[in-house]
Amino acid sequence: MNTSTVEHPKLISVYARTVDAFVAWLTPKRLKVYPAALILGVVIFIIWVEILALKSGQPFSKTLGQDFKAFYIGGRFFLEGDMAKLYDFSAQRDFLDSRVTPVTTNDIAAFVYPPITAVLFAPFVLGDYAAGLLLWWGVGLLTLALSLYLLRREFLPSTAPSTGRLLLTSFLFYPTLAWFLYGQNSALTLLLYSLTFVLLRRGRDLAAGAALGLLLYKPQLAIALGVVLLVKWRWRALIGGALTAGLGTGIGYAINPAATSEFIRITPVVAELVRSYEGYNQWALHSLYEFPILLLDGFWRTGASILAVLLTAGGLLVLIVWWRRTPWQPGTRAWDLTLAATVALGLLISPHLYLYDLMLLLLPLAIVWSYYFHGTAGRPLDGGPLLVWTAVLYVAVFASSYLTLAQQQLSHAVGLPEVAVQLSVPVIFCWTWLVTRSAQRSVLHDPALANSG
Repeated sequence: MNTSTVEHPKLISVYARTVDAFVAWLTPKRLKVYPAALILGVVIFIIWVEILALKSGQPFSKTLGQDFKAFYIGGRFFLEGDMAKLYDFSAQRDFLDSRVTPVTTNDIAAFVYPPITAVLFAPFVLGDYAAGLLLWWGVGLLTLALSLYLLRREFLPSTAPSTGRLLLTSFLFYPTLAWFLYGQNSALTLLLYSLTFVLLRRGRDLAAGAALGLLLYKPQLAIALGVVLLVKWRWRALIGGALTAGLGTGIGYAINPAATSEFIRITPVVAELVRSYEGYNQWALHSLYEFPILLLDGFWRTGASILAVLLTAGGLLVLIVWWRRTPWQPGTRAWDLTLAATVALGLLISPHLYLYDLMLLLLPLAIVWSYYFHGTAGRPLDGGPLLVWTAVLYVAVFASSYLTLAQQQLSHAVGLPEVAVQLSVPVIFCWTWLVTRSAQRSVLHDPALANSG
């Protein structure tokens, strides 16, 4: 007898129960959403890979995680006792050419972080480059999951998706995918942003400031929140930030005074180095400072510089006006939404903001979503302008960089100076304006808030 044809009752029972459970789980709503999400994720990934491969002319395997090489430089220089050469860019290039073979070195690869960060990167370079990159990705995923867990627990309703589902869904937001594929540190920054927000919301100003001060490795991303704390005179938070930033600087100086002095010397000129470096992907820069540079630098460099400073200063002024009108009452609708808009506008105020840093928009998007979680009459974000502009923002952070690249290449092809409009900048600004308008309506409709300081 051929036993393969004999039906096993237990096996059939398990199979039947599995099919029944799957059919029960696959509701019409899930049938619509899940394939769409999967297809969207795959399409985004394929487009990113193709654009990167076309631009660099290199196999994808040699561009994956390419920004990790800067962190690898810092960690190796620390472990090998070469801190005196930490900011010698020619020494960095020689190191990459001789040691980091899996990654292309035909583009900018500079370690420009404070000396203390070289110590923090050391655990990731104890093995070879590939092992370090895998460990870096693993830690990054954990920090992203922790951020989502903190935010979900803080203000999302119990019916919100699980942290695991939020983690998977976050990769449908293109900058999150870019963070992972570039091998950058944006997940750590998101965790520090989330900690700062949650701690401020709970009235723990000193700890919140300490978390914000840890952004010493990218201080430009702390400018907006620092200004808000100063305007509202949250002195405990300011002290906390000064303590951690000062401690990090002091430890770096103790490790190697010469490296610290050199870092201080090069910091003001880093933006200009990036601006002048032909191999840098300037089309992926998104900020009020870089918007006029992309638009005007090709034919009016001085004017671009002046307008860059004016737009950045204008963004700071807008931020100050917002908070002059908003009471400092953490946890209220007005406070939460204004802080969400502050984080988003703060990204634009940063003098240097690359594509993957737009991943930090996950925080303001989560805050806004928490107030419109159920919508009205089944309409996400209550429909209307906020829904429209959130959808536009989602598309803009995906397409804007590559539309800018196309504009630059078209200008070059017709023999004109490179001219490009980074569409994401006005889109993000308009989104923040809508969010603050909603916040101010909360103040106007609540006399207790309107009369508080």
